[in-house]
Amino acid sequence: MSKESEKLNGFITGLLIGGVVGSALAMLYTPMTGKKLRRKISNKADDIADDVNDLVDAGKEKAEEVIKEGKKKAESIIDDAKKIVSN
Repeated sequence: MSKESEKLNGFITGLLIGGVVGSALAMLYTPMTGKKLRRKISNKADDIADDVNDLVDAGKEKAEEVIKEGKKKAESIIDDAKKIVSN
């Protein structure tokens, strides 16, 4: 894994953890009834799940792009090697 993708993974992980912690603290310190708080926590959990799914989808797309690019580079290297061997 490249340093760039490691940094991106770390950033995304930190973003998710920070969002969850910040949201939880904000909800716990907001004065409201237990029923309203549970509903708000449930809605926030759904929002976070949606965000995570979006990030997973984006990660899959990026992985597919990297794989395609790697295959093209590998084919190019193989073709160059064949040319060298045939000469």
